Amino acid sequence: MEYTLNRQSICASEIIFDGCQEQPIDLDFSLPDYCPDIQRILKCQVCPRITSRTIMGDHLEIEGSAAIKVIYLDSGGGCIRCCENVKPFSASIQLKKQAEDAVIFTSTRVEYINCRATSPRRLDIHGAFSICAKVAEKSYQEFVKEIQGEDIQQKSQQIPTSQVTAISQQQFSVSEVLEISDSKPPANTMIRTGATACVHDYKVVTGKLILKGEVSVKLLYAPESDDMLPEAMEYVIPYSQMVDCDGLEEDHLCDVNVDVLGFDVQIKSDSSGENTLFESDIRMAANLIAYEDTEISIVTDAYSTEFELETQTQSKAVFRLVEMINDTVTQKNSFELGEGGITKVIDIWNEISSVSAEEDEDQLHFTGKLNLCILALNAQEKPFYFERVVDFSGSHEWRQKPKGVFCAPRVDVSNISFRITGSTGIEVKTELRLTAAVFQSSSYKMIADANADETRVRSKDSSAALTIYFADAGESLWEIARRYCTSIDAIKKENELEEDFAENRGMLLIPM
Repeated sequence: MEYTLNRQSICASEIIFDGCQEQPIDLDFSLPDYCPDIQRILKCQVCPRITSRTIMGDHLEIEGSAAIKVIYLDSGGGCIRCCENVKPFSASIQLKKQAEDAVIFTSTRVEYINCRATSPRRLDIHGAFSICAKVAEKSYQEFVKEIQGEDIQQKSQQIPTSQVTAISQQQFSVSEVLEISDSKPPANTMIRTGATACVHDYKVVTGKLILKGEVSVKLLYAPESDDMLPEAMEYVIPYSQMVDCDGLEEDHLCDVNVDVLGFDVQIKSDSSGENTLFESDIRMAANLIAYEDTEISIVTDAYSTEFELETQTQSKAVFRLVEMINDTVTQKNSFELGEGGITKVIDIWNEISSVSAEEDEDQLHFTGKLNLCILALNAQEKPFYFERVVDFSGSHEWRQKPKGVFCAPRVDVSNISFRITGSTGIEVKTELRLTAAVFQSSSYKMIADANADETRVRSKDSSAALTIYFADAGESLWEIARRYCTSIDAIKKENELEEDFAENRGMLLIPM
């Protein structure tokens, strides 16, 4: 006998790719004519930028360019110079299935870089960077919530869960003309650029998300005079952006972040002809996954009062969004720079950051790494470069102390400050912004299908209306009802019981 199985579906976010693809860097090139000779290399830096991300069927196509920048001292040994070589790249990543209505998260990670000057005007560079991508799309999970049949008895359970209501990604640009302050000299060439974006606030209206945030832009430029040191500039550009998102409602919980996809800056002249302006263009992507709390009903057990019932069971993980984390962590590190000492910091930045999270009793522990980079002057007023990979950690205390949680945290460096300690030391203070959508995962065993074998009729005693059964205290009425081919409701009614178990050891009347 076949039964009608009523099913309930919920929408989830399915990861159809999560991994990295390595890109090699192999360059052998001569300095452009306008660049002076190399005396000593200070820093070789790789800056990969992803310019386009497109899903074509079951492939993710990524295009971009990697700027390989070499910061060095010229032949005089006192002037910091920079040369740059831009190398385009592309990657085609196989997805596990064709994607529709997907969100693409991408980032780049420098694996290693080796740079040497084979002559005062020639460079040999080898290294690699990785393109990391995560692709998420809507998927639907089905659960049997009811089995229809007069002879069917079933046990159900209500489970709290979160379902995806909207998923969206939208690219946009922020352009701004930035001015060099009056106390700084005009610019000649760019040495280093960087941009990070953050979300300060958002507002949900039906079908739309209004984002407000800011982009932090950091620049290091060389002045027109060779006698002057490079100058570091920092700007904060506010932005506001509306993101279209079908299915989004005001009461939904939103996991929102903004990525910087690309950053271009050009030196421009002002009305007097001096290079005191930077024309910036920042390309960003707003990523959104929205959730709502709901409940699903699952059938965990069933039997027939007439026939032997054949059931198929399965275990499924059910996810519930428990908290959106937006924490700030402060990290302090002290470094001794040796006999050369330090008298002035020209620029300080973070080049690479990573983070992971692990649950520990009533806290979520974040651990990660930073690569702090310092361009400075030593005691002899000569430029030098120093970098260290440092560990950081932070903790987040739970409001409700859930168990079995997981998350994919994100980390951004919001600010770096420093102070020189003595003649040979420096203390660096790094402010980190940690964000994460935290989920609780619970596994449930449930019925996926059910059929009765009509050739196998269940045997039961029909000679009497009632059967006497001696139950132990706490014994399950469900198991008793299954054994005697009756229902749990009939046993509770006959014995005036409120609970689904025998409250005391003693006699029960079983309706037949």
